[in-house]
Amino acid sequence: MKKLSDNMRKLKKGELRTIKGGIAPIGCNSWDPRKRCCRAWDDEHINNPVCPEL
Repeated sequence: MKKLSDNMRKLKKGELRTIKGGIAPIGCNSWDPRKRCCRAWDDEHINNPVCPEL
């Protein structure tokens, strides 16, 4: 069994998990994980913003 002090210790940067891209929102048909935005939406969510074109 872990001690409470194990849960309260300071984490090192190498121990932290990196979030890569996130989860695509509901209605997104084409998620860009690098830009973290939706390229295309389904018919029900068509008015939502899309990734900016560069």
